[in-house]
Amino acid sequence: MSDAKTFEQKMQRLEEIVKLLESGNVELDKSLALYEEGSKLANELTKTLSDAKIKIEEISTNNSK
Repeated sequence: MSDAKTFEQKMQRLEEIVKLLESGNVELDKSLALYEEGSKLANELTKTLSDAKIKIEEISTNNSK
């Protein structure tokens, strides 16, 4: 599992996972574990981006008043 904390670290780890899976040189068990980790990271990243979008919209709305 990844110890990535920041958005950027999570993105970097996800990119590493994708490269490993695309290489085709990973055993099935390891591929499944990587896929699971990548899916979790992708969900976390999507939530972070969604939260950021909401925050930006709130700031924009408050600044336009």
